Amino acid sequence: MKFEKGNPYAKMGGRPRGVRNRLAGKVFEDVLEFWNEPAKEGSAVTKGKAALLSAWRERPHDFIRSVFAIMPKEFVFENVVTELADDELERMIQMLRERALARDECDEATIKAPSNVTH
Repeated sequence: MKFEKGNPYAKMGGRPRGVRNRLAGKVFEDVLEFWNEPAKEGSAVTKGKAALLSAWRERPHDFIRSVFAIMPKEFVFENVVTELADDELERMIQMLRERALARDECDEATIKAPSNVTH
């Protein structure tokens, strides 16, 4: 989108730096404030936790998908890997390879139909 003639920001080269970040920061502050409010007067359960519990009860698959969608991929992997000793990591890699191989073999057996079956 081009700047219209006479737009005051055109002379400055566009939107002032940090405007979007300040807005996003303010939105996150507001969401966090709401999230941390008690669900009911005097309750220790927050609105955020109540929403999570409700989502978990009503649609657990969507809940799990949402949780992992917002988590950085590096977080999940780095936390697991950094806590393992080298030999434990090697055993885990070997176990995952064996599982993948077994799954592939199972998939191949499922795909191949017996030759004596007639339709």
